[in-house]
Amino acid sequence: MIHVTPPQSAPDFIRNSSLANAAGWVDVDKHSLQHVRYANIFSLGDSSGLPTSKTGAAIRKQAPVLVENLLAAMEGKQLTASYNGYTSCPLVTGFGKLVLAEFDYDGKPQETFPFDQSKERWTMYILKRYILPWLYWARILPGKA
Repeated sequence: MIHVTPPQSAPDFIRNSSLANAAGWVDVDKHSLQHVRYANIFSLGDSSGLPTSKTGAAIRKQAPVLVENLLAAMEGKQLTASYNGYTSCPLVTGFGKLVLAEFDYDGKPQETFPFDQSKERWTMYILKRYILPWLYWARILPGKA
């Protein structure tokens, strides 16, 4: 099986700025999400230089860490929240079959369901096809989940 993603890059205004690392992404600490040179800047998601997949599931786990650390920084406190690199990649392996790969920075499984997610499942396909799009558009983007 081959899993291919298209080339990705941060927008030009980031890639060509002093915020970017050598690869063109916002240069942040992978755990605190705070910029490595500018303490008043934080980044998450598609433009951040985090060594993980750029997925909605990753951002969902990054957001609470960023908020907690940003509030701590604004209050002059120690940054204590830490992002472990969690991401989720739904891999369609055939019609009606899917493996939901969830893992951290070290590639260690971070399964959120109480069963072996390394097996192809019709239920995971239904999750990807119907439930995750609804969850993303109706709950996550409006800030309700």
